[in-house]
Amino acid sequence: MRPQNDIRFFSDHCLPGLELSVARKNPHAFPNHTHNHFTIVVMEDCGCYSQGPRKEASFVRPGHLCLINPGQVHSGVPPRGGAPSYRNFYVGPDWMRAVAAETAGRDVGTPEFVRLVAAQPEAVRSLMRLSFLLEQGGDRLEKESCMIEAFTLMLARHGNAPARLARPGREHRAMRLVQSYLAERVEEKVSLEELAGLAGLSRYHLLRVFKRATGLTPHAFHIQMRIDRARVLVRQGLPFAEVAAATGFVDQSHFTTTFRQFVGATPGQYAALRA
Repeated sequence: MRPQNDIRFFSDHCLPGLELSVARKNPHAFPNHTHNHFTIVVMEDCGCYSQGPRKEASFVRPGHLCLINPGQVHSGVPPRGGAPSYRNFYVGPDWMRAVAAETAGRDVGTPEFVRLVAAQPEAVRSLMRLSFLLEQGGDRLEKESCMIEAFTLMLARHGNAPARLARPGREHRAMRLVQSYLAERVEEKVSLEELAGLAGLSRYHLLRVFKRATGLTPHAFHIQMRIDRARVLVRQGLPFAEVAAATGFVDQSHFTTTFRQFVGATPGQYAALRA
């Protein structure tokens, strides 16, 4: 049986300024309070009442977001007899200001959300994936991509700054540069900021353009390049631990799992087939 107040906290050195809390079947009622950071709540189960800036009570349904600005008084009260499950993403104002600048195309200061409760499935999917990566461990590029995509979408639709989310165009040369950069660095941890700087695009625009050009996210493309290189090294007879290190995997177990996912066979089975 889970404890009555089951809540866990996660952070990642690759994502400074972000903290995640995961609450499962938690009946705790939060009184009116504020934070000095942005709080994004993804409601998973049951639901919860939250007081807005005009003291109206809004109900956050499963699958919906609760968007709370720094200094905004709010509460969190489960329905009678309820025990909600939810995920809280805490983000610093400086990071949000940088994302708002990318979204608007200029510095607009620290943004604000203009509504308390919102439905935005695409942002929810990215946040849930980000939560999983923070809990289980994951590639830096994928974590950054999920975070940028989710927060850019939320600011563009529910923020007070004008949004100019550019549509993918004919950035073929920039995408070729990014693909070459990733292919040449299969053993490295590449950041989304690096790729965006190389392409001369905002981080969000890069994600959209790259997927349209290749059919893959930058992270998925990088993993594919790692696996392609790993196949060559396995055929050459290198020990699997050395192959894992040479292709940027955190350990041999992670390498084996990913290799099997893409190749349909373990490195050992593949080596035997190629013998």
